[in-house]
Amino acid sequence: MNTEQNTNHSKSEVKARKLTYGAGAVAENAMQNGVSNMANPFFNVALHVPPGLLGIAALIFRLWDAITDPIMGWISDRSEFKFGRRRPYIIAGAIFGGLLFALMWWCPRGMSTTFYFTWYIVVSLLFYSAFTVFGVPYLAMGYELSTDYHERTRIMAYRTWFQSVAGICIQWMFWLTQRNCFEDTVEGMRWVGIGMGVIVIITGVVPGLFLKERPLTTQEKSANREKVKLKHALSVLKVRPFRYIIVALALAMVGMFSVAILGFYVNVYYVFGGDLKAASFLLGMSGSFYHLSCMLSVPMVTLTSSRIGKKKTLVFFIGLAVLGTLLKWSLFAPENPWLQLVVTGLMAPGLSAVWTLLASMTADVTDLDELENGTRREGSFGAIFGWTMKLGFALCFMIAGFVLEWTGFDAELGGDQAAGTILGMRLLYMIIPAVGLIGAMLCIWRYPLTEERIHAARAELNGHAD
Repeated sequence: MNTEQNTNHSKSEVKARKLTYGAGAVAENAMQNGVSNMANPFFNVALHVPPGLLGIAALIFRLWDAITDPIMGWISDRSEFKFGRRRPYIIAGAIFGGLLFALMWWCPRGMSTTFYFTWYIVVSLLFYSAFTVFGVPYLAMGYELSTDYHERTRIMAYRTWFQSVAGICIQWMFWLTQRNCFEDTVEGMRWVGIGMGVIVIITGVVPGLFLKERPLTTQEKSANREKVKLKHALSVLKVRPFRYIIVALALAMVGMFSVAILGFYVNVYYVFGGDLKAASFLLGMSGSFYHLSCMLSVPMVTLTSSRIGKKKTLVFFIGLAVLGTLLKWSLFAPENPWLQLVVTGLMAPGLSAVWTLLASMTADVTDLDELENGTRREGSFGAIFGWTMKLGFALCFMIAGFVLEWTGFDAELGGDQAAGTILGMRLLYMIIPAVGLIGAMLCIWRYPLTEERIHAARAELNGHAD
């Protein structure tokens, strides 16, 4: 049964709702990836904070999220405001997140490594707390927008599409910091950070201000108030199909991002021999092409899923990403830097499929969970799903930091890095993603829920509601 059909929404109204929800994904992706994308160029390359320390910081942030995300999910599930359960948190989180993003890069010059590391830790903890206040209710809202199996995929497709819009913006942040109007990377990032903070605020408040939440049934309200305890909210990991989703998400993120930052160093110090300005343009173009490819592949992922199912679609598109990462060795070439766009074009659809279909599958799991446990816990599922993404990014960032140090990279050597350092970067940049992605494919193949099972669960729930 489709919620949009139940409420007699016109097609234009349904599309407007999905666009309004999707707009928030610009802020979501900017907060998710903006800081991590610029942390190494700013704090390591410009301010000489060791990458291993930055990796430790990223792990600290995710441990903090392990506390705050489930709590926020529980609070969001149990809140009841005049304008909805999620909307006030979305608005507040977007505003504070944008302000703190801008503040991140305004540390004073001429300070010690310890000072810069402490600044990064303190401001980032505040920033990621604001992101939790925004991100957990935002994702839960998306799960609630429809009860239809395929409409859920379309909703998450809009989210993925707008995430790619933000991804394009993020890819040009480093390039913007290298413009001649700025004295150096530090000054450039200060003003670029303000601009990105404004984007976060504007796009983040859109779903909070303009999107009406799906009203809960009397049964759902009663179940949530009586049964949803914080301890119970954490127990979503006991739901077996959800565990497959979480493990697959973690492995896919290891595959996609565990050594993604090495792409920056491989390009700067291998492909371009240490020329930051020349590398910044290709990095911007490559990143833009990546996210443009994601945007173009979203309709293809959605259509394929409706034909062959979510599970088979995920396996197919992640398989393309595996092929792409194996081609890095030959296509990241100093004699023809633009060949690497072939890798980008193969890997981008895999990312689109992961973000779109794993989120859609999580929305399906909430129906099964309600049928078995009598509660709606979208906030709790969204909290664990979001925290897994954040933890994945942090572990990937930390791994990359230590791998970078292990290869012998020294920022002060510029383009004169040792041959063994460059070789190690290139090998790890190819091998580690392939291993993670193959693991995700195997895990997804074991996911037990089918479209027929979800339709049956939804029909039973509708019967209970009647």
